[in-house]
Amino acid sequence: MKIYWPDIIHPSSNRTQFWKHEWEKHGTCAAQLDALNSERKYFGKSLALYKQVDLNSMLLKFGIKPSVNYYHIADFKDALTRVYGVVPKIQCLPPQQDEQVQTIGQIELCFTKEDLHLRNCTEPGEQLSPKQEAWLAEGAAAQGMAICEDGPVFYPPPAKTQR
Repeated sequence: MKIYWPDIIHPSSNRTQFWKHEWEKHGTCAAQLDALNSERKYFGKSLALYKQVDLNSMLLKFGIKPSVNYYHIADFKDALTRVYGVVPKIQCLPPQQDEQVQTIGQIELCFTKEDLHLRNCTEPGEQLSPKQEAWLAEGAAAQGMAICEDGPVFYPPPAKTQR
């Protein structure tokens, strides 16, 4: 978990708080399925899906790698949609003081509940209901993120994590 599911936004020595949040916010919803009805099953299956989609390798095939270079948010969306055939959800951290661009904070690929196949996180041109928008905004804001705006983004190298 320290390697594949770190809290990169709020790194601290007490990482279990982040994982507790992930279970309480997302895992308890997923636990409606027998295949995900415990913390062990939820985190185990999530890590297996992470390895299956191999997001970092897929981005590298399109020349997108964590670095000091800037990319356009469309580069990420186009590459991921071409590889996976689904629309991802990408969240960014707003520019920090003295910075001009937003920073990629999280890339989400979504799965169907029934059989855990990739699905669109949102349909192209889909209008979210006010309730959905509020829920997405609340979740992103709690992590200090927002849905990325079109334009340049920074895709930073991962922070060093303890093993």
